[in-house]
Amino acid sequence: MKNLSTVIFDVDGVLLDSLSSHLQICKDKNREYRLGLSIPNVSDFRSMVRKGVKISPMEFFFRAVGFPDKYAELAFLQYKETFMRDYAPIPFLQVSEMLSLLSTSGLNLGIVTSNVLVNIDAALGPNMRFFNPECVFTMESSSSISKKDAIISITKKLKVEDENTICIGDQPSDWMAAREACVNFLGVTYGWGISREDKEFPVVDNVMDIATYLLNGK
Repeated sequence: MKNLSTVIFDVDGVLLDSLSSHLQICKDKNREYRLGLSIPNVSDFRSMVRKGVKISPMEFFFRAVGFPDKYAELAFLQYKETFMRDYAPIPFLQVSEMLSLLSTSGLNLGIVTSNVLVNIDAALGPNMRFFNPECVFTMESSSSISKKDAIISITKKLKVEDENTICIGDQPSDWMAAREACVNFLGVTYGWGISREDKEFPVVDNVMDIATYLLNGK
């Protein structure tokens, strides 16, 4: 993209292959609490997300798959304590190569996610070095502000123009936040809730295509 200076990433479903592990903890807690729920598979869950079901932060994820409020709250507390120990997701293939390519091309890289810092820090590991620490908004730092406001905060902090900024996400809510913040958006179809059926914004189908799209013509 011409004159692009700043790239803001969602994490789950964009950088981390984490949907299956999130559904697995739901299955295990459902069994532990004896709730008798039918936890959706990956395909069905993606359909839920595409219909606008709220799934972030993780407490809403548990509610979305059927957990009653008190059990969703309990599961969320246990999620924060045990998820990275027992269900740790890993980066998608070539995430490190893609981030390195963008970073060495002179782009500012940031994060806006509803996940907690300890989770993304552990899962991304050395890849965290590619991100400007002042431009990393996690659940702890952004719990009191929306994704839109977190995006705006990054553009103001870096003093970059909206048209020179792009967000990379995998859910319709990510696109809405980018649109409300008046920045560009690129969707990925390998994540939690965007597909080739989405025509309102450009999409790519794999990790390295992110770099190809962003650097094409730069």
